[in-house]
Amino acid sequence: MTTYLRLLSYLKPYKWKIIIAVLSMMVFTVLQSVSIMSLIPAVDIVFNGKTLAIPSTVRFPARAQLDRLVACLNSIRRYPNMLNIIIIFVLACSFIKGIAEYLHEVMLEYVGQGVCKDLRNQLYRHLQTLSMDYFDRKRTGELVSRINYDVSFVLEALSGRFAKTLMDCIQLPAYAAIALCIEWKLALITMFIFPVILAPIGIVGKKVRRLTKRAQEKVADISSILFETISGIQVVKAFCMERYEGRRFKLENRALFRVMVAAAKKSAILSPLTEWGAMIAVSFLAYYGARLVIKEELTTGYFVVFIAAMASMVKPIKQIGKLNIGFQKAMSAADRIFHLLDTRSTMIERPDAIEIPRMGREIVFDRVGFEYNADDAGVLRNVDLRVRVGEIIAIVGPSGSGKTSLVSLIPRFYDPTGGRILIDGVDIRDATLRSLRGQLGIVTQETILFNDNIRNNISYGQQDAPFDKIVEAAKMANAHDFITGLQNGYDTMIGEKGEMLSGGERQRLAIARAILKNPAILILDEATSALDTESERLVQDAIDKLMRGRTVFVIAHRLSTVTHADRIIVLDDGRIVQAGRHEDLLARDGLYKKLYEMQFQV
Repeated sequence: MTTYLRLLSYLKPYKWKIIIAVLSMMVFTVLQSVSIMSLIPAVDIVFNGKTLAIPSTVRFPARAQLDRLVACLNSIRRYPNMLNIIIIFVLACSFIKGIAEYLHEVMLEYVGQGVCKDLRNQLYRHLQTLSMDYFDRKRTGELVSRINYDVSFVLEALSGRFAKTLMDCIQLPAYAAIALCIEWKLALITMFIFPVILAPIGIVGKKVRRLTKRAQEKVADISSILFETISGIQVVKAFCMERYEGRRFKLENRALFRVMVAAAKKSAILSPLTEWGAMIAVSFLAYYGARLVIKEELTTGYFVVFIAAMASMVKPIKQIGKLNIGFQKAMSAADRIFHLLDTRSTMIERPDAIEIPRMGREIVFDRVGFEYNADDAGVLRNVDLRVRVGEIIAIVGPSGSGKTSLVSLIPRFYDPTGGRILIDGVDIRDATLRSLRGQLGIVTQETILFNDNIRNNISYGQQDAPFDKIVEAAKMANAHDFITGLQNGYDTMIGEKGEMLSGGERQRLAIARAILKNPAILILDEATSALDTESERLVQDAIDKLMRGRTVFVIAHRLSTVTHADRIIVLDDGRIVQAGRHEDLLARDGLYKKLYEMQFQV
């Protein structure tokens, strides 16, 4: 119920659309009922030539007004006047019903699509606020599945397709009212039979909800496999793993197939079950009504309307099952959506956070410790480091020593689990994220570009930058020449992750992006390690231009790239074990000298 009420809150912006839809549904239902009631004068007056009368067994409300209406109808000439009136009346009702049905479906489709649009937007915005540790734990395919697949289930319960089913169900009490007005004793029979028919719907609906939740989990698994194998197709092919990945996908797909078939079996049984029960009820009630006609306690016209009303109830009863199944699927999806929306970031910006100015003095790591999980050993332990403005710091060490983790703390991708980091004396946890990250530039080995044109990739985060500034940044990054050589220049689309460019070209665009941002603090994570000699020369020259006048942290695996650093920090097992210039570190025994000799086979 909580999930349902929460989902209803998303309908508030569309209240007028809903009001129009409800009014249209009411108009449709009333006209549908009146159209059925028009069979009484058609049968009794036009076809049987009798005087219309309301039998004593019929219990219509507002009896006096109805008696006057009956007298008026009886005064009309049987043929052709009465026939013409009935035909025109039915056609008019049909026309207005069509308009009402159209408005009802379109309005609810608008509402359904609008709610799903709002949910997708909210989910996407919320994902942007979550901290990096959340993405470390979650698979990309699972998150994509939440936004696409789960939201689509919610749409099924709010859209025009759902509205059509809902309209059928709303007509059920109208048909029941007609039948009950004709013979009130049917109330006792209806109250006994219909709950028996509807009972299985709730039972099956709960089972379908559980199966739907399992199906959504399987879709997330499949989405993850698809994302991994498509993005890593080069590795899959290089290791001849096509068959293995095919089998892995086949197993997950088969599991989804079984869950979906099981849910379909549960859903499919409702329609024949409810129809069978409803037809038994209608048959019994028709038999009861026929006896009244034979005894002349009921006219043929009333009996025909009675049968029409009862027969019309079969479809709505069947649709209630579909309505419940769709509702249960939507609630299962909504549970997963709201679970994601309720996830809170561990990276909290304090309400009284301050705007810190551009770094002017130093960055201080004060006894900094860090661990990804409470159960893990510390990745960083008691790191003390003071970096002056404009200083170039190289960070080296064996794999897993904590190099990337250390620099990831500066932009607050993660928070230290011990100690603190200060910029010009201000704890970065007291600063707004925008003012902190606004003065940082990051260039990594894995260049992140977007499926957009070159101009927008360079100006990413600086969308208002003038074009001449973009060109200037590209020239400094040694990228202008290759850009102008492309058919569409700066308007060239570069594909997903920039796959239409070479590794060196992608890296120079990333450097141009950092140059345009003009950061005070620069983080370089082995930006040239995956390049050929010529590309490395161009990229290194661009990096040298980028580093001028900035405070720089360089993560290096190849020690030849950091010999020019003002200071080299050597990490091992999360601790700083050595610090100094290249020549000083080589002059004494230690981990740096060992790593250098291993790389260059000295």
